[in-house]
Amino acid sequence: MSRRGEMLKKILAYFIVAFLFMPSLAEVKLKDVPANHWAAKSVYDLVKLGITSGYPDGTFRGLKNITRYEAAIFLSKLAGKMGAGDAEQIRQDIKTLKEEIVKLKEQGTPVIVSGEFDVNAMFASLLAAKGVSGKGPLVNYRLKTNLSKEINEITSLKIGLDTMDAGYYGGTRDLVKQMIDMEGKLKINPVDLGVFGDIFSAPLDVIISAGPGVIQHTDTTGIASSENGICYLRQGAGVSAATKIGETNVALKYLVRAYDVLNSGKVDTNKGELTLGYNFVKFPMLNNLAVELKTSLYAKTPNIGGPKDFKWGLTLSSNITPKLLFSAQLAESSADQSRGMMASGTLKSDNFIDGMNLMIKAVRIGAQYIPDSLWTEQLGETGYDVFLRPLENLTTNVDVDFSQAASDKVLFKIKGAARMSSELSYGAGFQRSRLTMQFGAVYAPAKDVQFEIFYRANQEPALKETTDLSAIQTTFKF
Repeated sequence: MSRRGEMLKKILAYFIVAFLFMPSLAEVKLKDVPANHWAAKSVYDLVKLGITSGYPDGTFRGLKNITRYEAAIFLSKLAGKMGAGDAEQIRQDIKTLKEEIVKLKEQGTPVIVSGEFDVNAMFASLLAAKGVSGKGPLVNYRLKTNLSKEINEITSLKIGLDTMDAGYYGGTRDLVKQMIDMEGKLKINPVDLGVFGDIFSAPLDVIISAGPGVIQHTDTTGIASSENGICYLRQGAGVSAATKIGETNVALKYLVRAYDVLNSGKVDTNKGELTLGYNFVKFPMLNNLAVELKTSLYAKTPNIGGPKDFKWGLTLSSNITPKLLFSAQLAESSADQSRGMMASGTLKSDNFIDGMNLMIKAVRIGAQYIPDSLWTEQLGETGYDVFLRPLENLTTNVDVDFSQAASDKVLFKIKGAARMSSELSYGAGFQRSRLTMQFGAVYAPAKDVQFEIFYRANQEPALKETTDLSAIQTTFKF
């Protein structure tokens, strides 16, 4: 263990000993640390130790940056309550700690760079009866990077770059308006807000973001038809805040949709969303029942009275066993002249049996769950299949995602997505019918490198089309 780690363990031990054996001090009440504050216990433990009594005005100022002098005073007070030998060692540790803090301050918080680079080769119609526009191959690349920086203990910034399909057979994307997204996070002490600050039981996490939102891919070659319609789930533009009130999780979001994103950037649609969640740790016949209620309101061109849509959804999830999770959702949409329903159920297991992971999901969507007038703006509101293609109105969808680890370096994978009519019918007479199956394996010779090979078959009866796609992909992570 490093000297710094040994030093911090020793200081922690001194705190515990002092807390157990020192007499209680006169009760101190801090104005900005009510009894139900999420950090109240820790703060008042320091008060009991005599390490601090707050500022002269009776506040603790928990979000105020602490100086090296204040840190030294706190630790020195603790040292004074120890024996002479221990006190001397503490003083030495304080000196070392101060030197470490100075070094870190001089260096500043580093910018962390992470991401991955994918290169793949795709071959069409190797086994299927007929192809569409040739066999290929197609050689594509995709670069994803994140630059993140902790500005201070309550603020962070992340900037992301994703080329998406810009490296796919001559594709193009606007660098600034489509490839880059940004996210700033701020943690706020609710007490600092003044009014009703004491009703919150957790910090207020605020996120301000800017980005293109969901981007959908179109296959322009006719070779990789099963890739047509997949979505890149990018950061959107807006602001959100999440906290806890008592034991209830509360999240509020405001998002905007830039209709003419490449030119004027004009906001075409506004979306407000409120989410309430509660976890029942003990519930009859169920383990850890989680209940979530989500409501949202879309308003298109509100300044001229455009179409509006109100949605609500109720999700229940519970562990059938410690490794098996079941969730169910019921949602309704109420647009200006229409109503639509959506219902889904998901069974998911992580490491269920010796490295086996399994997900089975069924979703049924009514005729106007996404109204025609807001289809583009609500892309993905119904969710996605296992190939990241958005689900559509008037369909019943069944998805399976299975993987089995053969060793710590080899993983076998099977994915399937079936799309049927709302009456569970499949075939040439049902326009939206589609079946996609994929089989593959992943080999990871090193932590940051992996190779994947897969074969995918795709059938669309209404188009009288059956195609396949084989691919080899190499991923480098950094």
